[in-house]
Amino acid sequence: MNYGWITEEQKTKFEEEGYLVVKGVYSIEAINMLIQTFEKEWLKLAADGKIIQAPNRPLNSLYPRLRDYHRDNKAITDFILNKKAVEILEELIEEEPLVVQTSYYFKAPGSSGLPMHQDNYSIGAIPDTTYAMWVSLDPSDQENGGLKLVPKTHISSISSPEEVHEKESVYRKKISVPAGYKEVEINTEPGDVVIFNGNVLHGSSDNISKDRFRRALVTHYVKSNVEKITLNYNFLIDKNGRRVRRKFNSKPQVIETKDNFFEFTSAKYYDQIIKRD
Repeated sequence: MNYGWITEEQKTKFEEEGYLVVKGVYSIEAINMLIQTFEKEWLKLAADGKIIQAPNRPLNSLYPRLRDYHRDNKAITDFILNKKAVEILEELIEEEPLVVQTSYYFKAPGSSGLPMHQDNYSIGAIPDTTYAMWVSLDPSDQENGGLKLVPKTHISSISSPEEVHEKESVYRKKISVPAGYKEVEINTEPGDVVIFNGNVLHGSSDNISKDRFRRALVTHYVKSNVEKITLNYNFLIDKNGRRVRRKFNSKPQVIETKDNFFEFTSAKYYDQIIKRD
């Protein structure tokens, strides 16, 4: 599939490295619209008393991750199904993509970074894997919680996180960077997208800035030929906005580290999340 959005060099980089940064996919007008849309959703949550401030995390706790708000917000759905963005992904994966999930990050000053992890560990897509499109809504760098990736780990199998002391990771879990690999820091501007394979090790730095948010919207996709998936298996969306479903994968890698499946389905993944059912 060739829509003319990416070069052969970019496609080769994606295939060899497992990720690709594409500059200026979204216009500043589209970025501002999305930010305003999520600000309105946040205000609704605050008005309903669903935003609860934690004394030990006074700012971070006010801005939880908002998951799957595309389900009943047309503006968000239209944003993630942007023709150019979807066609870029389709060129890279050579298959029509299906939307699995969205996560909106405010990443307020003082927020902890995400430890290294692999997306398909919990999403559970088979065969193949997942694909993330990380849309930068603010300038991002390592001071305000920018993205970090480990190139070429997309050829690795899915690994279970290690239990570690809280001093090593506030999330008490991490995956170590394999010997011979090095993480890279990704700096972005609003409208840039970072696309990466669901087996790629990735995380983010702490936001140590005093007054800079690092907002981003991440959409996880799978190829349309996916046979089974765990997360949102009956609420996938094709590029035309139609709801589709696939068979349920009852044995994603994440279950290996959980006592039972109920714990997995009710668990909060890495940080405070408010989910749209």
